[in-house]
Amino acid sequence: MHSVDISLDRWVEQGLITPEQAAEVRRYEAAHAAHAPAAPRLDVAPRALAVVGEIVGYLGAVLAVSGAAFVVGRTWQDLGDGARLALVVALTAVVATGGILAARAPQPPAQRLASVLLLATVALSGWLAWVVAHDLVGLTGDDALARWVTGTLAAVAATVYAFRRRALAQLALLASLAAALTAAVSPWDDSVDSTWMGVAWATLGVAWAALGAFRLLAPPPVALAAGGLLAVLGMQTAAAGDGRVAILGVAVALAIAMIALAVGAARLMPLIVPGGIGLLVAVPRLISEVVGDAVATWVAVMATGLVLVALAVWLVRERRPEAGTESPPGP
Repeated sequence: MHSVDISLDRWVEQGLITPEQAAEVRRYEAAHAAHAPAAPRLDVAPRALAVVGEIVGYLGAVLAVSGAAFVVGRTWQDLGDGARLALVVALTAVVATGGILAARAPQPPAQRLASVLLLATVALSGWLAWVVAHDLVGLTGDDALARWVTGTLAAVAATVYAFRRRALAQLALLASLAAALTAAVSPWDDSVDSTWMGVAWATLGVAWAALGAFRLLAPPPVALAAGGLLAVLGMQTAAAGDGRVAILGVAVALAIAMIALAVGAARLMPLIVPGGIGLLVAVPRLISEVVGDAVATWVAVMATGLVLVALAVWLVRERRPEAGTESPPGP
């Protein structure tokens, strides 16, 4: 891929420019490429070596996790508290060190490997927190353990994201915050009404998408899509309890609002995904609750699908290149 394409993709991902502006730059570069001096060819050997290193890193991570799972399954009950702690600390330290070292290399394969290893570090920190609390401190209550483990996950994920504002780190932070919120609002037993947990998730999702819309979270498109999806999931979870009709009505309104924002502003276009999913899920459930007729429910599903198809066609036609201009290059 040309260096200009790589830079444009990164700028679009960070929300610095819109996809339409990136397409305009590509068309300009393609039109003037014939008159530009030939760029020196880069040595492909280091790049190929970096890709191989990335694959080897993934393979090593899979082998390490598989081996650790086997050892834990066979010997965990026979290990003492110190040995358990040492095993988890060593595994976490190795994976975290690998992620930090990979993050220092500028090559894209190294950056992808770093993101995966640091994501694994966040997950391993939760396991380490559980070992410390359960085996060493003797914390046995499910509620207290849940808060301790999810709080640790959120703290480590926030630290990783503070130094590495990338998509995978952002998703890890959002997931850990949702888990911590669940532990705080609703204990791990199943006797608690899911309404408040769903409302908490929806609130976090809306706030996350808002931070992405104001570009306070990077990459903004990931924040918009992930926050919107969490809000949709939260509303559907909340609708499993009491007041389903009112909650589903709010869910439909929220989905329509996300679609309207996506249509109104190009930089908010990622909201079209959670908005469409929200409509597709909430409208049939609302119709089923109000009418209670299976036929009417599936008519609502069909109507929602047709609306989304019509919206998609309108968006494509509205954003087609002007007459006389070249189409942007394909993926």
